[in-house]
Amino acid sequence: MQVDGAVVLYGAGREARSTRQFLAQVTPEAKVYVTVDSGDADIDNASQITPAQLLEKIENKEIGLLVRSAGVSIYKPELVAAKNAGIEVTTNINLWARYKRGNAKVVAVTGTKGKSTTVKLTETMLKCAGLDARLGGNFGVAPLDLDDHDIIVMELSSYQVADLELQPDFVGFTNLFPEHVDWHGSLDQYYHDKMNLLRRPERYAYALGSQAAVNQRVQANLPKYANELAAPSAEMVAALHGTMRQSKLKGPHNADNMMIAAKLALGLGASEQAILEGLKSFAPPAHRLEEHKIGNLIFVDDSISTTPEATKAALATYPDTRNALIVGGFDREQDYHDLASEIKHSTVTTVACLPKTGHRLAEAIAELGVDIDVIEAQDLEEAMSALAQRRDQFDTLILSPAAPSYNQFRDYVERGEKFVALAKQLFG
Repeated sequence: MQVDGAVVLYGAGREARSTRQFLAQVTPEAKVYVTVDSGDADIDNASQITPAQLLEKIENKEIGLLVRSAGVSIYKPELVAAKNAGIEVTTNINLWARYKRGNAKVVAVTGTKGKSTTVKLTETMLKCAGLDARLGGNFGVAPLDLDDHDIIVMELSSYQVADLELQPDFVGFTNLFPEHVDWHGSLDQYYHDKMNLLRRPERYAYALGSQAAVNQRVQANLPKYANELAAPSAEMVAALHGTMRQSKLKGPHNADNMMIAAKLALGLGASEQAILEGLKSFAPPAHRLEEHKIGNLIFVDDSISTTPEATKAALATYPDTRNALIVGGFDREQDYHDLASEIKHSTVTTVACLPKTGHRLAEAIAELGVDIDVIEAQDLEEAMSALAQRRDQFDTLILSPAAPSYNQFRDYVERGEKFVALAKQLFG
């Protein structure tokens, strides 16, 4: 790998550390800088610079390559300046596709929600079929940290597909709803960038979720040379639904994810029996509708929920119990009126609303005149303490925030772990 100038890592998380290790192997003499917008930038053998200093180095033609982490928008002024100066801006996954993919078949799955469940379910089915499959991408191992495998199953967010160079062999597309407006700059741009996974230059096979299948944007971006994977037989569909009822996969939305995974697994050569075995043994991703029984109540950690649609899916999973709901997080300019309407017609008795988006949901609930107990709390601990005093109002307490965690937590994992710890402390 030849780099004419220094390398800049924009971001200092898991992907950046993975990229730094790769660079040490392929271009050990290259000078490496790291910059972040906030927080720590502690990367081994990389000199920290500020975004302002990055702009100076771009102007002085000192930079040969900029590798952005997924959360760093390609529309940031620093990245736009780099591109305008002729500097290559790339990602961990694009470097993997160019230098380390080898002969691996790639299954790429995107969509607004359902990606994590779909990729993990696909991998489980393939492994039950004796196929050499491994998770990577947004969920799983950072691409450049992957060992050699016959099949790589990747969950890809809109952040990753916006400038994706990877050519997949198989594509799964779950659904398309408004999200990530802050990163993409507008809702239309989010939709356009999300469709980039479909606009691949070479042939691939695809499986669509029921919502994506009737979405005009999705259909308009499917190239004519892409082949839709065949649906399972009617007998297989019945067997899948029967097995799902006895599995840990919950909720009507996951029936859709199950069908996408089954189509992908069949396309890759898995037998029907292996697919059913995979479904039977499937363990859902952490913090996705993860149940904890504490005392006589059920606590549901759905901290990975970052959209109103994901929270609506969580409520649909528990239609027959009195539910309390904790909602709110980082504001990405999403609309919460539909979620308020869903709550109005659900079995939710109590809603605890956290900053910032939870307070917008509280306003939407008030506008609809929904007759439920609404708690406006400043943080998760205050919300849980208030709910503990109302424990007779619900049977199930669901943390499904419908927003990212960044305003109060490092990530959704920390948020989910705090929720479970508080449940044990206050309700145990």
